[in-house]
Amino acid sequence: MKHLYSIALCVTLTAATAAAGVSPALLNLVMPDATVLSGVNVDQSIGSPFGQYILSQMQFNDTEFQQLLALTGFDPRKDLHEILAATPSTSTSTTHTGLILGRGIFNPAMVLSTATNQGAILSVYKGFTLIGPPPSSSPNQPPVALALTFLDGSTAAMGDAVSVKGVIDRKLAGAAFTGPLAASALQVSANNSAWFATTTPLSDFMSARPSTNLGPVAQSGLMQSIIAASGGVLFGTTALTLTADCVTANPQNAQALVDVLKFFVSMIAGNTNAPSGVVSIASSAQFAVNGSTAHISLLLPEAQVEQLLMPKANGARKRSAAVR
Repeated sequence: MKHLYSIALCVTLTAATAAAGVSPALLNLVMPDATVLSGVNVDQSIGSPFGQYILSQMQFNDTEFQQLLALTGFDPRKDLHEILAATPSTSTSTTHTGLILGRGIFNPAMVLSTATNQGAILSVYKGFTLIGPPPSSSPNQPPVALALTFLDGSTAAMGDAVSVKGVIDRKLAGAAFTGPLAASALQVSANNSAWFATTTPLSDFMSARPSTNLGPVAQSGLMQSIIAASGGVLFGTTALTLTADCVTANPQNAQALVDVLKFFVSMIAGNTNAPSGVVSIASSAQFAVNGSTAHISLLLPEAQVEQLLMPKANGARKRSAAVR
């Protein structure tokens, strides 16, 4: 089962190389109380220079990855086309934690066989098989209520069991995901390679994640003024463009947010001890206010991003062929 759930890691890593456009078929599977969406489209970015760089840094020849291919027939480099992640309202039950939806080429029968051989817990819900992790060997460790299911050979859903069953319900009912979050997701995904959208105030979103140690920042008046946000990154041929839109309660708050961000950027740009690449990126920042919305953009030359990500011990820039 360890190899089966390695799919989650491969999906997450491959997402870093992805590009724009959310599929309505996946969007309609999202829970109606979702407050945060993020998505990527692998097909549209694999050929970008940064996508090729990321692939070149991943260990596709190691034993565990090769076992994953042999056991599941799934190669995220060519079989994964799109991913959409959804997080529900923090006010819901802790058993309802989120979803990862995938569009690609899957072999459900092969995955099911592998899961069965590795002791997975199988159940059937409305005609769909749910694959759960095997029972814990520790008597003090409660069972993990996770599930993976395939709606067909091109659509997979993974997450907590309650959320995955909800996907099946919405699939059978032909449900549609609509509203402000859906509209924001459609708009931001059309212009970015990897994107996010949320209707949750950033202060609430950050406070709900104590492990990030962002509680004091979340309680600042500036963060509390942001009532919704969206943004993403566009992988170009020579540069990455990062953009974000922060919706505030009023134009005054939007201008205050921009003024604070400009101040921080000026501090970085004026720091003689900061790496030149960081200073260059900070200096490229642009800000604008449109009504109650603060808009931020950054231009990151692709070569500089690679240098910042590359371990110092590597020295010269390394790029190996990443053939899809």
